[in-house]
Amino acid sequence: MTKTFVLIAAFSIALSGASLAASYKLDDKGKCHDEHGKFAKQELCEKHAYRLDLIGKCRDEHGKFAAAKFCHA
Repeated sequence: MTKTFVLIAAFSIALSGASLAASYKLDDKGKCHDEHGKFAKQELCEKHAYRLDLIGKCRDEHGKFAAAKFCHA
C-alpha cells in the first residue's frame, strides 16, 4: 500500500512538472496562450527575458518588440 502511494505521488509530481515546462507565448494583443492556443495565466508568459535595447525599446529574448510593462529597467 505504501509503495502504491509513493508511486502515485511521484507520478503526480512528474505530471505537474511537465505542465510547468509547457511553452507559453504572448499574442499580438498581449494575451498569454499555451501551446494549444488556449488562454493561460499572464504570469506564465512573463518568464521570458525582456530587456531594453539601445534605443530604449523593450524586446524579448528573440529580439521581438514587447510591451514596455515587461521591461524592468
